[in-house]
Amino acid sequence: MIALFSDFGVSGPYVGQMKAVFTGSLANVPVIDLMHDAPQFNSRSSSYLLAAITNYLPKEMIVVAVVDPGVGSPRKALALCADDRWFVGPDNGLLEVVANHAEKTFWYEINYDQSRVSASFHGRDVFAPAALKLLKKENLNSFLSPVKSRAVNNELDLQEIIYIDSYGNLMTGIRASVLSKKDKLNFKGDELTQCTTFSDVVQGQPLFYENSQGLIEIAVNSGCAKTRFNASIGDKVIVTN
Repeated sequence: MIALFSDFGVSGPYVGQMKAVFTGSLANVPVIDLMHDAPQFNSRSSSYLLAAITNYLPKEMIVVAVVDPGVGSPRKALALCADDRWFVGPDNGLLEVVANHAEKTFWYEINYDQSRVSASFHGRDVFAPAALKLLKKENLNSFLSPVKSRAVNNELDLQEIIYIDSYGNLMTGIRASVLSKKDKLNFKGDELTQCTTFSDVVQGQPLFYENSQGLIEIAVNSGCAKTRFNASIGDKVIVTN
C-alpha cells in the first residue's frame, strides 16, 4: 500500500502524475492521499506532521513524502525504513522526526539516472519510482545505497504551530503524551485551558486538547482559532505549569 504526503495541493497535474506511476502492473494496489496541504516549502513543520499522522498507518506501508523546496539542488534523495514502514523523500529534514520516533531505522540513498529526471518534479520521477520498486520488492542493492550514519535533529517536539486545518484549528508539534494534566499553554498572551473536547468550554472560548493525531491542538469552540489569534504556521507556543 502506498500513501502520498505532499505540499502540492490537489489542483494541477502533480498528484495525478505521481499516482500514474503506480498504475499498470500494480493496478490493484491502493494509493492513499494522506494529505497534499502540508505546509508549503516548510520541511521542518511538515516533518513533525508527517511523524504524527503516519503513526496510524499499517505496518509495511510505503510513504512517498514530498515537501521539497530544494528540488533539483545537490540534496540527496533518501529512503528510510523505520519500524517496518518505508518512507521516501528529500534529504532536507522531512524524514528525521519519523526516524527519531522509531526504534529501528535503516537509511539509504536512492540511486537514479539524473538525465532522465525532471529537475523540478522528483516526486514523480525519483520518489514515486523508488516506492514502486519497494512495493514490487525489487533487490534493494539495485537502486539503494546504505547510508551508515546520519546526524539528525533530535528534537522530538516542536513548540510551534505546524498546521492549520480547514476549521482554523491550530495543530502544534507538541505530543500530548509529554504534557501533564496541570500544564497550560500560553499562546500570543492568552493562557489556554486544557480540555478533552470543544464542548468543554462555552462557544467562542479558546482551548487546547489532544487531537486525533496525538498532538496538542488549539481551537475555539464553534469558532476559528486562526482568525481569533491571527495565527500562522511557525507561531510559538509556550508550555506553562
